Amino acid sequence: MGNKGQAPLAAYIAFQLTELEGQLPLIAAADPEAVHNARLALRRLRSVLSCYRGMIPKLPRPAREEVSWLATSLGESRDAYVLAQRIRLSLDTKDSWKSPEAVRLAVEELEASSARLAAALGGHKRSKRTVRAARAALLEVPAAREYKHPTADLAERLQARWERLQHSLAEQAGSSDPEVRNAALHQARKDVKCLRYSVEAVADAFSHHASGVIQPAIGLQRLLGEQHDAVVAGEWIKELAKNPGIDAEDAQRLESMEVRRRLNAEEEFRMAIAEYPVPAPRRALIF
Repeated sequence: MGNKGQAPLAAYIAFQLTELEGQLPLIAAADPEAVHNARLALRRLRSVLSCYRGMIPKLPRPAREEVSWLATSLGESRDAYVLAQRIRLSLDTKDSWKSPEAVRLAVEELEASSARLAAALGGHKRSKRTVRAARAALLEVPAAREYKHPTADLAERLQARWERLQHSLAEQAGSSDPEVRNAALHQARKDVKCLRYSVEAVADAFSHHASGVIQPAIGLQRLLGEQHDAVVAGEWIKELAKNPGIDAEDAQRLESMEVRRRLNAEEEFRMAIAEYPVPAPRRALIF
């Protein structure tokens, strides 16, 4: 693949690894923003590795397993923190609650568990080894073979990611089972992130045309993220309701809030996908 495709990929990979490595000391200090930044860098890195298989070196299996472990662990810490802030905002409304202190204690434990996991991760030798292993494996980005039409080859890879997204959306739209819909929307959320980050990694190869794919993907990612957060919050509240110190009415009100948020996000998503669909990369990027 010519430099038009190689150079952006190499720079993108190097930047994400540097960003990830630089966040580890802050994660050890339980900084939630550092957890978010590291998770984002890792997600961008994994998106590129997944989308451009064969064009860039493949991580050895041990390194892949370590990267997966770090991504999962960062996700657990971040999700607990975001959920805690979400429930705290609901508690801070002017409405009266019957068992506010019990709910606040549960929220504080969520925040504490997020901080404990972050501190353990940031100072863990395994985290540092994971980054070093990924850097060593990805030191040389140039592919084993040359590509005659680099932008066309990149667009074809992105087209495959786009088709996966469309499959998830079709599965969601065609099912009346809430669990199937939620699973399909969760997959669509991962697919649209991967598509967005994979386009961003090589945006220089497509000039301004890349924004035609990136911008609608950002909008859908936001709505699907809100839908997912509402689902996760609803599941946590159902467990919270089993706590003897939590008033049943409070648990019901919290759950109702998250149901409304989820339904609103799904409705906004349906409108957005109809009015501002992500165009097929093969059409949007190749002229």
